[in-house]
Amino acid sequence: MNKSQFIFKAIDVVFEKSQNPFNFDNIYCVKDIAYSDDDKKFTCGDFYFDPMILKDGKKHPIILNIHGGGFVMGDKQYRKTLSEFYASKGYFVYNINHRLPPATDIFGCIKDSINAANHINKLAEEYSIDLDKIVITGDSSGAYLASYIAAVKFNPEIADKVNVPKVDIDIAALLLHSGPYNMEAMVMEELPLGLVPELASMLVGYQLKEDLSDIKDYKYFEYMSPINFVNDNWCPTFISWSDTDVVCPNQGRPMAETLMKHCPKVATFYAEGIMNGHCFHLSIKKEKSMQCLENSIKFCESVFEEKVTK
Repeated sequence: MNKSQFIFKAIDVVFEKSQNPFNFDNIYCVKDIAYSDDDKKFTCGDFYFDPMILKDGKKHPIILNIHGGGFVMGDKQYRKTLSEFYASKGYFVYNINHRLPPATDIFGCIKDSINAANHINKLAEEYSIDLDKIVITGDSSGAYLASYIAAVKFNPEIADKVNVPKVDIDIAALLLHSGPYNMEAMVMEELPLGLVPELASMLVGYQLKEDLSDIKDYKYFEYMSPINFVNDNWCPTFISWSDTDVVCPNQGRPMAETLMKHCPKVATFYAEGIMNGHCFHLSIKKEKSMQCLENSIKFCESVFEEKVTK
């Protein structure tokens, strides 16, 4: 385990109790549903729902959740309470893992995330999922992956250029939390403990120079930043960030401004103060966290209502 992996693992362990402080009542979970044959330990997800929604004869929305962890660590187990929160609101929730560098590069993570999204079509054969109400969410690196699924959906030509699958679902909405969306800007940031060079090398799959002067030689460099692919076809998006975020600094606001230029519907949630930093929404007992999560659900409901009235 290198320094970057150790730090992101330590973050999960230290904050596990604050991010998974309790269970929601009456939520059922089907563990480890595989979405790919690639390393099934990682290419699987846990499927959450309130059993009552199986009995009402209606179809219900689904949220695909992608965990954070600097791309190199993280696990679906650390998003259990978050998944149960969404399920308590009447959603099916597919809370996934994906392969991690160095087992794959960043575009392998994207490939896995798209495969998981496409697997919703298969889940809908067994569960009463409304395929017109698919929501994709993630935090930190998971927010990047969620936004990249949208980038491929609304710019289909990207798939062949970076060797990832096409997106075979309709995306009703995105919920993006504390993510990096401009990777060219990220590699210029001085993250704590000098993590950028090591992380960047793991993401591209080979050793870069310490000053990262050769990162533009990476074959997919021009395709690394989903912010560059936001267009007028993009789906409604809810985005949250904090200007005290030291892990993904100066990322949320520029992405929000870009979204507002193109998206049919955008909502933002901004938190101030050092106690509301990176992924503040995960500390579910805190007021700002619950405000953010409740606002994101209200946003989804407003999107669904507008789809019905059109």
